[in-house]
Amino acid sequence: MKPISLHVPDEAYSELKTLAARRGRPVAELIREAMAEYLARESGSAVSLFDLAPHPSGPLLEGWTREELLDEMRSR
Repeated sequence: MKPISLHVPDEAYSELKTLAARRGRPVAELIREAMAEYLARESGSAVSLFDLAPHPSGPLLEGWTREELLDEMRSR
């Protein structure tokens, strides 16, 4: 792992410290996680709703296609 230094606004760092304390994790771990999510999203390897398997909760009550259901979920 490569150590880096970065400058962040005091308010942002304070919020990160609070969040890290609530989750019982170090601030650096939250930053690494955020960086990984950003890189996955920007590289196009983020998970799409179309990649997820349908939940095995039984048939749809209406005759919706999977695409119509995903459109409905995205519009909320």
